[in-house]
Amino acid sequence: MSKFIDELISKSGVAINNGKNQPALAALLLEYGYTPERMAVGESLWSTANSLNKTQQKENGEQLAATETLNKSIEAANAVYIPHLKVARIAFRDDIKYWTQLALKGKRKQSISGWLGQTNVLYTNLLNDENALGKMSEFGQTREKLEVGHQLVTKVEENLATRKKEMGEAQDATKARDKAIDDLQDWYSDYIEIARLALAGQPQYLEMMGIISPS
Repeated sequence: MSKFIDELISKSGVAINNGKNQPALAALLLEYGYTPERMAVGESLWSTANSLNKTQQKENGEQLAATETLNKSIEAANAVYIPHLKVARIAFRDDIKYWTQLALKGKRKQSISGWLGQTNVLYTNLLNDENALGKMSEFGQTREKLEVGHQLVTKVEENLATRKKEMGEAQDATKARDKAIDDLQDWYSDYIEIARLALAGQPQYLEMMGIISPS
């Protein structure tokens, strides 16, 4: 899709520019109804498509960057969270209340939303329970260390929100770009077919329009 769009913008840009600015071509196209006003419409469609294509590429790049930042923040949070989880499982091995309150049982969820739920349950319930904090401190996990872990989870939440925003903007940019490309393609298809008629028998003019005649 990207290759097709780039080629369309390139080919149509050459054809529209030469058809408008080369007097000999413009005169022949005029005989088939391609007035300066009509050419200006094509030029406007091309300009819009070209601009929106660049915007879409920019937004797509920002989405990819946001995803990379999110993934790195999850890795950083897990590097602290998993040891805290393992210590908590030891500290509360025989305490069903904390085993439940801290979501210590089972595998960690693969979805980001599920993972955030589990990590927030652990840190929020630990940090709001002095007895639990005391138990964790027996294994060297102080309030300060747990707060660092919680802050890293909060950073993941912030990065997730940013990624969602960038995804929405990229999707909107893609829709706008695709519509502009469709409009340009429709205009260009008619234009190039008329050019084949208007410039028939004049291969040098056809080549200036990007139309290569079979040898």
